[in-house]
Amino acid sequence: MSLKKYFNKNYAVLILICINIIVFIALNAFPDLRDVFLLNAEPKIALEKPWTLITVFFSHELLIHILLNMFLVLVFGTELYKETNAKVVYIAYILCGFIGSLSVLVYASLIGYNGGLIAGASAASFGIVATYVMLQPNAIILKSKSKYWLIALFVVNAILTIQNPQVSVGGPAHAIGILVGLLIGWLLKKKLSSKNNQ
Repeated sequence: MSLKKYFNKNYAVLILICINIIVFIALNAFPDLRDVFLLNAEPKIALEKPWTLITVFFSHELLIHILLNMFLVLVFGTELYKETNAKVVYIAYILCGFIGSLSVLVYASLIGYNGGLIAGASAASFGIVATYVMLQPNAIILKSKSKYWLIALFVVNAILTIQNPQVSVGGPAHAIGILVGLLIGWLLKKKLSSKNNQ
């Protein structure tokens, strides 16, 4: 398959990945941009920079973090795109990420988080996985059913959050991303079912 054909078949997913890579490079090349892109856990400060509720889920500081999230977006986002369309991929990513951002502010306030700025697209990437799983729970992804991937993500996330809430401050946001993704998938499934019954 040519590069052009591959891009045409996966452009929605590749655009998301490219944005994340560009922001990752920018944040590491120009550390002062952290204040522009990353989410402050203090609600009052975060609301003074409302755009960070969105830019945060395109931002990573650690290589392992972006690799894991973009792996999920590439694998499950591509499958979701095949199953639906670009609009669904973007809606799932942005909605799961945005609601995840809001939940971070709530949780950080509850635990008295003092770790500074927050980065990461895990709520968005987990949401992509969950949306696809709701549509195709038994589809085989890399030798395992898609639903088992989601269960593994949820369990590992829960363990890390319980072990160290301050370090894993995004843990509940990741879980919220999963729940929102499942809801999106359920609504899509319901819509497709009603169309087929007409």
